Amino acid sequence: MKKVLSTIAALGLVAGLASTAAAVEFKMSGKYSVEGTYLSNFNNFTLGSVATAPLIGPGGIMPVDQGAANHSDSWYMHTFEIKPTMQVNDKVSMVSVIRLADRTFWGTQTGGDAFGNNMYGNDGKNNVYVHQLYMNYDSPIGKFVIGRTPAGGWGTAFMDFDQRADRIQLFPSFLASGPVTTQFFMEKSKDNIDGKTGTEALPGTDADYTKYVARAFYKNDNLDSGLEYAFKNNKTVATVSDQLQDLSVYGKFKMDNYFANAELTHFFGSKDYDASTALLKRDYDSWAAFLQGGVKIDALTASLAYAYAQGQDPAKDVNGGDMTNALGTTGTGDQFEPLYVLTGRSTGILNNYVYSGLTATASKDGMHAIVAAADYAVSNQLTLHGAIGWAKADETQILNQNNTYGWEYDLGAAYKLLDNLTYEAHFGYLDTGDYFNMGNATDITKNVYVLSHSLTMTF
Repeated sequence: MKKVLSTIAALGLVAGLASTAAAVEFKMSGKYSVEGTYLSNFNNFTLGSVATAPLIGPGGIMPVDQGAANHSDSWYMHTFEIKPTMQVNDKVSMVSVIRLADRTFWGTQTGGDAFGNNMYGNDGKNNVYVHQLYMNYDSPIGKFVIGRTPAGGWGTAFMDFDQRADRIQLFPSFLASGPVTTQFFMEKSKDNIDGKTGTEALPGTDADYTKYVARAFYKNDNLDSGLEYAFKNNKTVATVSDQLQDLSVYGKFKMDNYFANAELTHFFGSKDYDASTALLKRDYDSWAAFLQGGVKIDALTASLAYAYAQGQDPAKDVNGGDMTNALGTTGTGDQFEPLYVLTGRSTGILNNYVYSGLTATASKDGMHAIVAAADYAVSNQLTLHGAIGWAKADETQILNQNNTYGWEYDLGAAYKLLDNLTYEAHFGYLDTGDYFNMGNATDITKNVYVLSHSLTMTF
């Protein structure tokens, strides 16, 4: 607790220096969440592989019968964060998100709660983990947001992540009063300077990774829409010019009882191996899309959605060929979880949030998914959820591999114990498709189910 108070005091000092002879208004919010999960057909190896590196955390899905190596497992993990906000004056505020636990697994195992997972400081000791730290400044030309800011959210929840990033952001004021607004930011992903020693990691080179983004938004009573252009210049490998760009558009529409959400992203750019005579230039060229329509009738909300992420064509995955992997190594995003197993945080199939199973196969294979879902508010306290989904890979990398991920059936419930205390329970069952046979002529798959429940307190 002393470390928490000292951190808050330090933030208060920064705010105090920003405004002389001004009273600082202090606010605090936060949450604590603990989650328990039971996962069937658990395996310690990467999806589709028998003897590769183990996954991060307890493990991930491997719906392939591998005898003793294939079993079930259960675990608990928790997150506790506080969000102090200091309003220095009507123009300047300081905001931070401090996490004392961050998806930390219970137990004394390596990386477990007793070891302070995700909370180590530069001195190697168990310190408070400052997840976000930034300043808001309402300047004459617009609002600046500077520091370690929230990142990852854009448009719909599809391919959105709970991330942070070091940014200088500007929301210009010249359009702020109308339906059109803009946002510009520079994001520093990696610098050539070693933060501990002050020396260059790659002397005599640029070796930085910087991202530049411009966004425009249009909003009215019925429509929330946006357009983004992003340019990522990755020079962390001195002999490679890696420039990835994306053009993305989204729209969220509602009228009366009906709503529709859509998002479309095109990734493009090039990767040039400057100093190599053997490696040819490769182009980025991939698409991702999400479309959802639904209706709300009294206590019932029903929707039908389609999600697409282009996979890597094996014929083009060669020296000088296009790179068409839309999911990358991160997947559909932890904010996008329409299916508990296929896109769940605890499985590592299409969502690489907690586990790294995605990096082996499904990240390159992409997906087509159709999900029908319904939520019913039984009362102000109880809400029920149900979903049916089917998904297949867009491409496959293994000879004779089937592209069907399978059918999934989900049930869930959320109950408000108090205004700030909610209990949730989820059950997901995946009837695995032949994709998981990995080209094997015989059926070696097992169906998968996941059971999870959580308790979340906010303040």
